[in-house]
Amino acid sequence: MYYDIKESGKRIREARRKKGYTQAKLSELIGLEINSIARIECGIKGTSIDRILLIAEVLDCSVDYLLTGRV
Repeated sequence: MYYDIKESGKRIREARRKKGYTQAKLSELIGLEINSIARIECGIKGTSIDRILLIAEVLDCSVDYLLTGRV
């Protein structure tokens, strides 16, 4: 198993949409620029574990889900 930033980005996008948040709203909640959110969701850029923890908390999902897809 390995960390696939493209798949992780897709899961972040999916979890964000499920919560009904726009990229702008997520950006506001976690203190990251919108273009950085877009690059993470597209799998162009990874992010720190601290940021993954914050994203998971804001989106009410597990870090494990965001990183590996396991529920």
